[in-house]
Amino acid sequence: MPKPRDPTSLGFPDMDLFSSNTLIQQELDRVRKGKPMDPALDLSRYQLDPPASTSSSSTTSNSTTTANGSTETITPSASEELPEGRALWLKALDNANAQLEHQNQRVLNLELVQKFGGNAWNIHNYQLEYDVSLLRKAVDEKKAEIMELNKLRKRDQMDVAESLQRLEAKWAEMISSTLQVEVASASLQAELPQLKAYEIQLCKELGVTPPAQDSQ
Repeated sequence: MPKPRDPTSLGFPDMDLFSSNTLIQQELDRVRKGKPMDPALDLSRYQLDPPASTSSSSTTSNSTTTANGSTETITPSASEELPEGRALWLKALDNANAQLEHQNQRVLNLELVQKFGGNAWNIHNYQLEYDVSLLRKAVDEKKAEIMELNKLRKRDQMDVAESLQRLEAKWAEMISSTLQVEVASASLQAELPQLKAYEIQLCKELGVTPPAQDSQ
């Protein structure tokens, strides 16, 4: 496998994402620096724990003697400590009610899914099948257009092929004629000095001044 290229060497322009949103910018900076969330998510609300008893400094202890003669120290529960204990229990009760309502909502959602989910999925599947049929129809139409275009292209090429063959034959004939003309011209150019010498000889025999020679 080839070694992946360094993204910095690809020459992508620097992009300042979400520059208009300060909160998102701050969150991106926090994630980039690896800092924890501040404040962190409070997960205690998702736990159903009873309130802890208060410290020994704020509670009173009662001593009782058991049947075997040993002494047992009883610390009052949070509900007996007023008003702190009552507030803690009320807070725990509110949390329990919230958790119960959350579970009720989950049960309700499950009942709704069980009652209407099958029909919803069937409708969704029908919609998907309809979309697939539309796409297949569009693909078939495009294939038909391509086939028709190929037929027209082939017909045009076959029509032009005859003209190209005629033009090619005419071109070959003209090339042949041009070559013949060049051969005849070269032959005449070769005979020209002999004809000029013969002309000069005749003029000398007849006592006639030979005509002026063309510089070309």
